Amino acid sequence: MWSSQMFQRPHHRPVSISAAELSDARFRRFLRELNAYEQKLTFEDTLNAFLDLYSTWMKTREPWLKMRVVMLAFELHRLDPQFECNLSFVD
Repeated sequence: MWSSQMFQRPHHRPVSISAAELSDARFRRFLRELNAYEQKLTFEDTLNAFLDLYSTWMKTREPWLKMRVVMLAFELHRLDPQFECNLSFVD
């Protein structure tokens, strides 16, 4: 015969988390979210600068702009390794 005691769940003691620990965990989560938001904004600002500068270079063909465009492409890749850009400068 089956006993109902065979299938009882073990008794667990309640986990006690202090208000300070909970507050600290929330603050760490907030900092992670803030950091992710800042990184996203930095990437978007850099991407906008890159596109504006590339557009200006396309119109003017100023040699000094070419180097700046390449530098911004490297910066975008540093900010997001998935960013890829194949620049083709035909002067």
